[in-house]
Amino acid sequence: MAMMSVGAFILFLALAFGQPPAQFMGELKAEWKRPAFRSYFIISSVLAATSALSLLAAKFFPLGYGGKFIEIHFLKDMAKAWYFFWPCILVIGLKRLGPVQQNTVLHTWLLAFGVLSSLGILQYFIGWPRPQPIPGELGHFHTTLFLGHHLSVASIFIFPFFVTLDWVYFSYQQTINVDPKPGSKLKLKAYSLIAILGFAALMLTYSRTLWVALPTGILLWVLFTLPKRLKIITGTALLLLALGVCQYPPVQRRLHDGIGISTRQELWLANLEFLKQRPITGVGWHHNQELSGYYLMDKYKSGDVFSGHAHNNFLDILGSQGSFGALAWLAWCACVIGLLLGKRKRSLQQSMSSAGTSLVFSKGLLCAWFVFQMNGLTQVNFWEGKVEHQLAWVIAWSLL
Repeated sequence: MAMMSVGAFILFLALAFGQPPAQFMGELKAEWKRPAFRSYFIISSVLAATSALSLLAAKFFPLGYGGKFIEIHFLKDMAKAWYFFWPCILVIGLKRLGPVQQNTVLHTWLLAFGVLSSLGILQYFIGWPRPQPIPGELGHFHTTLFLGHHLSVASIFIFPFFVTLDWVYFSYQQTINVDPKPGSKLKLKAYSLIAILGFAALMLTYSRTLWVALPTGILLWVLFTLPKRLKIITGTALLLLALGVCQYPPVQRRLHDGIGISTRQELWLANLEFLKQRPITGVGWHHNQELSGYYLMDKYKSGDVFSGHAHNNFLDILGSQGSFGALAWLAWCACVIGLLLGKRKRSLQQSMSSAGTSLVFSKGLLCAWFVFQMNGLTQVNFWEGKVEHQLAWVIAWSLL
């Protein structure tokens, strides 16, 4: 996380001061004139404001259990708010690049995804670089890479995976054209390999929610993208494959394993209790994590409890930021989806001519967001810093 944040800071300095600062301010003003940019900035400001409001309310009207209360440190607690606005800076950097350079950056991202996916597959067998044993699978390890947790990979890698799917289909279309572009077949093979490696790495995270969400997202992508005949053939093949995989003993064991279910249910109920006590502003942005421990210790009169975030995006926001925060978050999600829906209306040919292939993956990102939200039913992936970097990255492309 430190390396990622330092890198972001260096990039900000380069964009703001690498050229005369007046140019940077002029670029911000030009972006502000665009409805998409303005809408995103305003709704992000509202979400940040509801986060601040929840902290102020918790400061003056704290909630506690068993004589223990949370402590508010406003500046520290608001530190993650910068992620909301980072896409507004990134899009300026992307706009400074020409179409060729944009493609270089984009495909470097996808190439890195393929290389890291290869490493993730290897990690499943040997544990390097960070072993996280899979319960019930002796000698096998979660695909965590350098991110520390398999659920981080399950939420981050879905974005380049679905973008790669879009590029696979785009390359396929080029190869069947009467006058295909040079290298189309090679690109098709390369993207197909990256997609296969990425799919395998994602499945080897052994995230049960992802095992349901990812095939569902792929089916959604098929319905969005392929012509009618291919939709039927591919969709049927996917359903049969999924049914077959579900019969595989290791998969069955994992799906029916009760580990983590009861503890999540306890945290869901705790956050509903927080909402009941503070329905408007919640108990303070992120402070439901600390307060859940106090609540469960007081409830069970035991110091040995599982505490933390709500393990559900929506319940986490309801508990920490109340109904105001939940409405702002839903509006923020709708805004991001709206950016992509607007681009989806354009044909691939129009996208190619207007932005040098930078807009041909809006369908993939739509499906990735769908899978992301499904993952968020059993984890709080939205507020994780490593995931936030990836979200800012794809939102910047959406704004572009």
